[in-house]
Formats: sequence, structure tokens, C-alpha cells
Amino acid sequence: MSKKLLNLTLPIVLEEIENVLATYPKYPYQQAFSVSELRQDLVAYVLSRVPNKYAAVEETEPFVYQMGSSVYSSKQMLDIENCIHIGIQDILHVYHQTASRLARSLSTSHLAS
Repeated sequence: MSKKLLNLTLPIVLEEIENVLATYPKYPYQQAFSVSELRQDLVAYVLSRVPNKYAAVEETEPFVYQMGSSVYSSKQMLDIENCIHIGIQDILHVYHQTASRLARSLSTSHLAS
């Protein structure tokens, strides 16, 4: 029998990102993270900073996943939530810096033409 590895952290992080973003204003936060690329950056940001948990399950058996409390303690869930808040700010900061540099570069190259 063959087993597959499941990341138990990913669905928790995805759900918590939804919950946290729901507490932010639509613009610019919810709007920015509705873009798939930024959302994936946020998921990767959080997953790379929290302890991930995995399960090895038989490929032939359906795996019933139970959220949150059975996998992480209350403190760990708060740590994940805090990491999401920090990630939102960090990613938007980098995004705005990049957009500003690009705008300056485009206006400079346009003026030089």
C-alpha cells in the first residue's frame, strides 16, 4: 500500500488568512490580496514562518481533516494569526515599493525618449 503526505497546516493557514483579511478594509487590503499572486505570496510567507504539521495517509483511504484545535494549540493559532498580520503589512510594503520604482522607471524612460 502506498501513502501520501498531507500538509495539515495549509488548510488552517488558508482559512485563517480569510478570517484575518475579513477584518481589514476592502481597499487596499482585501482588494490587493484578491490577486492570486499576492495571495500565494502571503500563504508562502506564513507557511515558511510557522511550524508545519504533516500526516502520512493511505492513498486509497479518504482522509477526513479536522480543522484547527486538534492540530494546533490556542497559542500556536494566535502565532499563525499574528504572522498573517505581519505578512499582510510586509507584502503590501514590498508591493508598493516595487510599484513605485516601476512607475519612476517608466516615467524616466518615457521622458528620455
